[in-house]
Amino acid sequence: HVMNKATYGLNVNVYVKEERREEFLETLTNNQKGVHANEPLAVVFEWGESEKERNTFHIAEQYLGREGYEAHIQTPHYGKWKEFCGTDPFSRPPELMFFPLRK
Repeated sequence: HVMNKATYGLNVNVYVKEERREEFLETLTNNQKGVHANEPLAVVFEWGESEKERNTFHIAEQYLGREGYEAHIQTPHYGKWKEFCGTDPFSRPPELMFFPLRK
């Protein structure tokens, strides 16, 4: 049963170039909307900007099992996010941390 699956987490730190900020925010918001509307295995997709460093953003994602994440990266909204990431929008490489959550 899907509710018995371990939750699979991903935290991402991204460092956005000032001149790409608005495009970044639009792309991330559209990705988030797509997750909430279309991904039943997505439990959490939230993000915020650092209080100390402008253009440093933290994204928290949780899925029901690793397959929830694998389903996420096959979606059209993630495809648009990945395409944006390929256009050199970051001042330094994103940091991704994957982990199974323990209850």
